[in-house]
Amino acid sequence: MSSKKKPKLKALLFDFGGTLAFLDFELLAREFSREGRKLDALALEHAEYAGREAIDRHLMSPGNGQATSAAYEHFFRGWMTAAGIPEEEFQECATRFGAIHREATLWRVVRPGVFEALEAFKSAGYKLAIVSNAEGQVEADAKRFGLAKYFDVIIDSHIVGVAKPDPRIFQIALERLGVGPDEVKFTGDIYSIDVEGARAAGIEARLIDQHRRYTWVEHEKILHIRELHRIEGSGSYGRD
Repeated sequence: MSSKKKPKLKALLFDFGGTLAFLDFELLAREFSREGRKLDALALEHAEYAGREAIDRHLMSPGNGQATSAAYEHFFRGWMTAAGIPEEEFQECATRFGAIHREATLWRVVRPGVFEALEAFKSAGYKLAIVSNAEGQVEADAKRFGLAKYFDVIIDSHIVGVAKPDPRIFQIALERLGVGPDEVKFTGDIYSIDVEGARAAGIEARLIDQHRRYTWVEHEKILHIRELHRIEGSGSYGRD
């Protein structure tokens, strides 16, 4: 009895915020601090996991479907609560967050190793794509941060009219890349949006968990995009 050979990997797909570019926690810690309550950037980043847990629990609860707009409200409340910010300040913080983000995206920190990983993947011959839930600015942000040159396709939910976890956004990426779902891998930072969306499209997915705090779901996790796939001859990328 012969086993069916697995198709060759041809492309790697990435979420944008929290995967390629990260929140500016230093700036947010300053913005959300008050007299007598100084926030620490790393503590604020760790607290953000509570927001991810809230969004996962909301989207994975029966009857909540794929209404991500409501889910992001759960995300912000969960995050602020874990950060020790009083509920009466939530609206003020949300307003300030939105104002800064509209002016220049808050997912603006490209962390060490990201460029090197993308360069290695690109040099190895893989097609690369971004699949992001955003407000129409992802391509411009990717250009501004020096990331766009690595990508063959950049999919922004606002522009294509469908958002993760709807598998159709992944299908758009596959069509534009000219590959099948079994020829790609994807990574993102929110299980219910990124991983479940990719899996619904038949795509193998990894979950970014940079601080090893994503404890409420059982799924293969990676610390950095370089772990998404091992490149032959390189011991520094991946663990496949």
